[in-house]
Amino acid sequence: MAEVVVTRGGQITLTKDVRSRLRVEEGDIIIVNVIGNMIMASKRDPSVFDKRDFLPENFEKVIRNIRSSPEGRLKRFGIIHA
Repeated sequence: MAEVVVTRGGQITLTKDVRSRLRVEEGDIIIVNVIGNMIMASKRDPSVFDKRDFLPENFEKVIRNIRSSPEGRLKRFGIIHA
């Protein structure tokens, strides 16, 4: 655990050991979350946003079918009854 001082501008400095453990380098993005009275900081993992091929090959056809027949979808979900 590291203690840091908050500057007048509200900034904190990540200590060298924290930067090393997280492999934080200049220009990296840190995600800051507030949970109750705690702050959780984590390095953004760019690979999370680099996903391909997770949609089905016929995705556009599926979307067209959904958009062309909203009643069918509502019936399938039990929202309306025929």
